[in-house]
Amino acid sequence: MKAGDFFRNGGRYLDRMDTFFDKALNRNGKVNRFLTDIGTVEVAGFNVTCKNAGKYITTPFQDFSAIKGSSGKENSAKMLFDEVCRQGFRGQNGIEFTCNIAGEGVSRSVSSRDVYLDLSDFVKTDEFGGQQKGGKKVNMGNVYEDDLTQALIDHCSGKKPKKHQDHVGIIVDAMVKRYGSAPTEAIGEGGKNQKRPLKKKGNHIIISAGGSTATNEIGSTLTDITLTVDGKPVYLSVKFGTTLSFFNCGIKGSGKDKLNLFPEAKLIKGEVPDDGKEYLQMFGIDQQKFLEVFANYGTKNGPTVENHIENTKLDSSGKNALQELIKSGVGYGYWMAHYTGSKLEFYEIDKEYMNSAATLIGDTVEINYGGATGKGKRIDMIFETQKYDFKFNIRNKQGGVYPTHSNGDYYKK
Repeated sequence: MKAGDFFRNGGRYLDRMDTFFDKALNRNGKVNRFLTDIGTVEVAGFNVTCKNAGKYITTPFQDFSAIKGSSGKENSAKMLFDEVCRQGFRGQNGIEFTCNIAGEGVSRSVSSRDVYLDLSDFVKTDEFGGQQKGGKKVNMGNVYEDDLTQALIDHCSGKKPKKHQDHVGIIVDAMVKRYGSAPTEAIGEGGKNQKRPLKKKGNHIIISAGGSTATNEIGSTLTDITLTVDGKPVYLSVKFGTTLSFFNCGIKGSGKDKLNLFPEAKLIKGEVPDDGKEYLQMFGIDQQKFLEVFANYGTKNGPTVENHIENTKLDSSGKNALQELIKSGVGYGYWMAHYTGSKLEFYEIDKEYMNSAATLIGDTVEINYGGATGKGKRIDMIFETQKYDFKFNIRNKQGGVYPTHSNGDYYKK
């Protein structure tokens, strides 16, 4: 789930905040069971980190066992939840849930009974506006993509679209202006879900296009809807919501053709493979602090390392490597159809846009060792380019301690 699932257009969205608290507090016929990427969990409470008067503040732990029966504590906790969702998860902003494994439906890779999850780790079930089709989970982004696909198919068939007529009009007008012709065919291709694992290209680590590192012209890989305009394919990438996922990759090194970045056995010994060192250098992450975040996890009351928030200056090779990573992720050769929930932003991603999107503002990256609180089993990397605000992380998503994934979100300026 995302911030926009709970807060939109200046206020709470539908009754989803109440639903979340009803579940966490086991009331109104609801049970404290939440479906997440690692299985079913119980939520014990949460911490919020957000900006206040120009400074990032992390709130005390909002314990649902203490909130139960106290309307004042509940309202205060809801206000904190509201505020971080209103601001969005830019910079250090975030909400971290402390959860307990609920027993059933848990990934076999989970080795700990306590897990710390982001809101994005929670599956959007039907209680929160998710929908079920053919027994498979479908979130609102998928619903919008399906509806827009059908609307464009209807338009190309000479029919009046039942939904999103205004969006179809924006897209068709842009095609006519750019290519001098309207689309004559639309094909939905989002179901292909082509994977984009991290790969080596020369001395750089990049985000591949379906496993290929040959080119950054990736429209045919990213496409969710392919239009035919003047007899040629035009690729559309469809996004929904304010927070957009840039990439989400496994980093443990297990599996065919996966980079050997951070295998647990080596990290426990205090070792980082060469590819892992290169990945850390890309963001200016201190290798020793990186190791201490995980080695010291759960052994201290405060941050796992000293000076857990640092602004690190990239050297020329690190800066170049990071910009190449961003270029490979953004790519070019397609159009972006980004529906925030209230407005459609439709624009072409060409080489010029890709280069601008990958051009860092300055040469520093903010590193949060242990996250904003310094206590988590994660490292957050925060930076900005000419087009986007980025927030990447290296973290455990499977209930253990040592990192399993690296993923990144971005926010269009």
